[in-house]
Amino acid sequence: MELTDELKSVLIDTAKQLKGSARRQFMARTVKAFGPGGASRVEREFGWNRKTIRTGMHEVESGLMCLDAFVARGRK
Repeated sequence: MELTDELKSVLIDTAKQLKGSARRQFMARTVKAFGPGGASRVEREFGWNRKTIRTGMHEVESGLMCLDAFVARGRK
């Protein structure tokens, strides 16, 4: 798949606008569109985290949404 600078900027901007599960699922679908080796390619090209992509892949495959533990973060 040919990756132009314009397409690259559109995908990065779209991922920045999404939050939580929607963002992870968008990343996972993008990786699937790239095919084999897509995870390493988008990590290199877009700077997306592999662990986030992996979580998104699990969400897309299982249909279950992982919850973010925002309450558990920070100082108690």
